[in-house]
Amino acid sequence: MKNVNESVRGFVTSNLPKVTRNGESYYQTERFIYRVLKITVAMYHRLERIDQTARLLRDLMDFLLRRYHRYCIKEGFGAHYREVGVKLEKCDFEHVIPAAVARELMIYNRISITQAMNIPTCMLSKRKHKILNKTKLSKTTPDIEFFWKRYNEAIKVQIETHKGDPVDMDAWTLQDHYTYFSIDC
Repeated sequence: MKNVNESVRGFVTSNLPKVTRNGESYYQTERFIYRVLKITVAMYHRLERIDQTARLLRDLMDFLLRRYHRYCIKEGFGAHYREVGVKLEKCDFEHVIPAAVARELMIYNRISITQAMNIPTCMLSKRKHKILNKTKLSKTTPDIEFFWKRYNEAIKVQIETHKGDPVDMDAWTLQDHYTYFSIDC
């Protein structure tokens, strides 16, 4: 066997080509993450016990979902929703239904993988996000169906879609979200 020093001596990292962000790169990201999540969820369901392997699979699901949310949503069009009247540069990207809750819903087949990949996100002012994070609702939600209840209980805010359509935060449901954004249910 070769000495590791001999193996690495003179090695130069390659300059991998940059990927151009476009419709094709978003599509490739979506398809790849969907396929790997499908495999990962299936592996989770086949576990004989919930142990460190289960924790690692949940970590992988979290990574994949957050990677999709960052690349395809945040860096694609901003977020599904935004706080009314606040400049985007003064906002944080926030999961209206916490990402860990979305992952659990996906694991237990309460929502599809595609739905978990497109869980509601919002550009929320840094000030309101900070207030939300100080509450008991920072990592949970009182009502998944009426997901804006989390904001209504913790912060006073007006929300619109990323296209500027008003949102009735007392009536807008998760089904309304998926219907509005044409996500298969």
